[in-house]
Formats: sequence, C-alpha cells, structure tokens
Amino acid sequence: MPRGLKYIFYVGLFIFSFIFLTYWMFPMDAVKGRIIGSIEKALGPGYVVQIEDIGTYWFSGARLKNLKISHLKQGKEDKVLEAERMTARAGLFSLLFGGPRISFDLRMGKMEVEGSLHNSDQGWELVCSLYNVDVSQIPLFQQKIGLQLSSSVDGDIRINYDAKQPLRTTGEIELTFDKLFLKGGDLPLGEMGTFPLPDLSLADKGSQIKGAIDRGAINLESLRFKGEDLNLDLSGKIFLSPTLDRYRMNLQGKIQFSPKVWKSVDPILPEKWLVELRKQKTPDDTFPLSISGQFSAPQVYSGTMPVVPFKPF
Repeated sequence: MPRGLKYIFYVGLFIFSFIFLTYWMFPMDAVKGRIIGSIEKALGPGYVVQIEDIGTYWFSGARLKNLKISHLKQGKEDKVLEAERMTARAGLFSLLFGGPRISFDLRMGKMEVEGSLHNSDQGWELVCSLYNVDVSQIPLFQQKIGLQLSSSVDGDIRINYDAKQPLRTTGEIELTFDKLFLKGGDLPLGEMGTFPLPDLSLADKGSQIKGAIDRGAINLESLRFKGEDLNLDLSGKIFLSPTLDRYRMNLQGKIQFSPKVWKSVDPILPEKWLVELRKQKTPDDTFPLSISGQFSAPQVYSGTMPVVPFKPF
C-alpha cells in the first residue's frame, strides 16, 4: 500500500474509532437525569417527569422512550402527558455559531407532532406540523377546559416570537379538522352555571382554523366548524397584549345549532329569553354572532341581543 494512502487510512481509522467510542460510551444516564430535572424545573413545582429509557439519536440528539409527565396536587396524581417516543436533535452548525436549532418528533398513539425550535437573543421561532392530533390523548388539555373532547386535526404552525417586543411577534396557523366530538356532560359557563349537554358532533371534514399573526394582532381569516350539531363561521381580529387575559377580540360571523342542542337547552333557559333570541334568526336559519371584549370578560351578542354576560329577563 502506498505510504500516503496508508496515512490517510490511519487518520480515517482514528477519527472513526474516536467518534464510535464517544457515541457508544456517552453517559446517557447522566443525560437522562439532566433532562428530567430541566423539564421539571421548566414546568414548576408539583410536576413529576418519568422516562423509561433514553438513547443517542444521530450525533447530537437523544431518543426518549415512554415519556410521562404527571402533576401532584393534594396527594392526587393527574397525568399531563404520555408519549411513546420523542426525539430531539440539535443542529451541529447552530451549536457552533450560537442560537441552537432543535429538531423534534413526538409520537403519541396514532398522532405525531414534528418540527423545529430555534432559540436566539431576539426570541425563538417555532415551526411544527401536526398529524392526526387527538386532544383526548392530552390529559392536560382536558383538565384545563373541563370538557371531554376527541379530535382528528392536521395542520401547520409557525410562530416567530420577539422576546424584547412581544407585540412584534409574527406567525401563521392553518389547522384542518376531520373530527371534533364532545362527549356528553356538564358545560361550564361561568356565572351562568353549567348546562348538561348530550354527545355532540362539533366538526367534520371541511372545518378549519386559519390565521396570521402580524402587527400586534391575530388576523383570523377563518374559524369554521361544520358538524352535525354545530355550524360556526367566524372571522376578525384578536389583538395581542402582554398577558393572555387582556387579549381583545373583534370577531363577527354566524352560528347554527341542531335540533338536538335546542332540545337540551330549551328546558333550562328562560322562555322569554329564548323568544327574544329566536327573533335574531336570519332567513338562512342561522344566528348572527359577534364577540368582543377581553378574554377575561368577553361580550357575546346575537344581533342586538346580549348572550354573554347572561342576563335573563
């Protein structure tokens, strides 16, 4: 073998051996403990993170198996998230030049979320795609809204968050719904109490949420749910604020309910109030709908009649 080729072979063998041994002998148990500690710290007190197994993923990433997040409150453990597999990998060049870009892939049953998160001094950029997302598989979501929903959602989300000036955040969102189903139960309505509702089909194919974030507002191009028991079509703007409860809405559209819904609410709502509400019905058998005010104190009207806050006659 020529001497020059022999040197190249030795150098290549050394580099291969170094990378292989580093990859094989990497202390993943220590990494596992650090990941668990970082997630628990980010979530805050009361959260417990469990990871069954962790392994290397390419050269700069990790693969987590059976990730479970629970919340302990008053001695009771509530499951927040359970994922069969999660991978995360940092781009090598982004690590070298600052502002790491993390690619991730999360699988929970038949649903999958994949994308990337890029962190920098200016803020962060999130780009992700959703496939067959079922909110019934996300216990935290169910706990927050207090409803038993199931869904099948696909779509794309892009958010470029400006940490120094949050109102300059930009982004786009487009979600399509093949299904949104509400299991029967009590619907919480704040001061109005609760309404018992039957099983309801809220959205089928053709339903979508589409909008863009720019200049301190979410321009909601379309919020359309077309199901067997609900027909909702809204558009307008949501104006951003430093805190979520102070976001302001200006949405206009129409809504229609199935006879099943009316059969449920008719015995509960005051008859005089229902008579006035039905006066707002348009010739196409829908009700006009406008939503304004802050998230913390929304004002909902159907035509000229106030619906929220609820003021029975």
